[in-house]
Amino acid sequence: MKKIFLSGLFLSVAFAYAQQTSAPNAPWNIKKLYQTPPVHETDCCSVPGIRSFFYEGIVFKTKPTKVFAYYKAPGGTPPEGGWPAVVCVHGGGGIAFPEWVQAWVDRGYAAIAMDLEGHLPIGDFPNREWHEQAGPPRITTFGDIEIADREQWFYHAVADVIRANSLLRSFPEINPQKIGVHGISWGGVITAAVMGLDNRFAFAVPVYGCGFLYESTVSNFERYFKVMTPAQLNAYKTKWDPSLYIPSSTVPSLWYIGSNDGSFPLNIWQQSVSLVKAAPLLCIPVTSEHGHIWNQPEIFAFADMMVKSGKKLMQITNNPIRKNIVTAKIVSETTLSKAVLCYTADAGVWQSRNWVQVPATLNKDVALAVLPGDAKAYYFNVTDANNLRFSSAVTIIEK
Repeated sequence: MKKIFLSGLFLSVAFAYAQQTSAPNAPWNIKKLYQTPPVHETDCCSVPGIRSFFYEGIVFKTKPTKVFAYYKAPGGTPPEGGWPAVVCVHGGGGIAFPEWVQAWVDRGYAAIAMDLEGHLPIGDFPNREWHEQAGPPRITTFGDIEIADREQWFYHAVADVIRANSLLRSFPEINPQKIGVHGISWGGVITAAVMGLDNRFAFAVPVYGCGFLYESTVSNFERYFKVMTPAQLNAYKTKWDPSLYIPSSTVPSLWYIGSNDGSFPLNIWQQSVSLVKAAPLLCIPVTSEHGHIWNQPEIFAFADMMVKSGKKLMQITNNPIRKNIVTAKIVSETTLSKAVLCYTADAGVWQSRNWVQVPATLNKDVALAVLPGDAKAYYFNVTDANNLRFSSAVTIIEK
């Protein structure tokens, strides 16, 4: 007999789980993080046309930390209310990327990119230059779980992102109601937590990263959680995992991941997505591509929809399976061009599964396809006339 976990059921189970294991008060002083941090100008690592500075983070070992950042706003007169803006949150081994800032500026946004691992953008990973008054380094995967909360990397990284939002909100050229956050990989993990802690954001885009990391079968997570003591694992589950904070978020979100992402398995990603109260937009290309990549057009279209009066983007909802027929309801203001059913008949580790793509029938606002009897999981990818592709939730089938 097959057990079928549809997105709706996932959602109800996820909320039940969240209620049963509600997190204690978050360890961060959110009220204090909402205060504008002091800024210290610097000529270090200057990039033509982009401002570089340090802003103050939180205290580490009795001293305030400094966070290196790049910032730029578009040229010309700001629109009424100020420019929309984005906080760019890098992944593991990343830096404050000026190119990321410029990518958003080119699309009419101000942007800030900060370094969350205490580095300056000098040298190559893992031999980048540290700077004075840096916060704690990232030690493997929560390898610092045993020390005091206020000395752990994740505590500081989350705080520094919230402080970046507070800083942008103080700039006169910025519209404080139109600031989003865009995080990649580890930055996606941070973003998934931050969106539940800082509801001032107008939108959030976690790329790859998610919660339930302790359930991952990927070695760079699994091996570190396996060696934790019960007390350490409990500390992680009750303080740091993004699944604790996602249910509290009121921030509209777009979640992006490849079907075969090598760091974040699709099952825990979908489990995390299912915690989001407001229906998120999803984008799941069939790929294993992973990296500091910020040119996905769906991300910019989503941001435009949220803060620049852009057209509404499609929302896709899976319907229950009827015999071997799978369908999805599509709400879209743009003409649809094609739909594809993506399914896997493989079991085992998610990053190694082969995903088959077969054309689906588009009948007005419904995508329809025949699901092979050996399918273990499936979702739809739908593309519109603007060549934007969005996805339905991943439905996982267990035998």
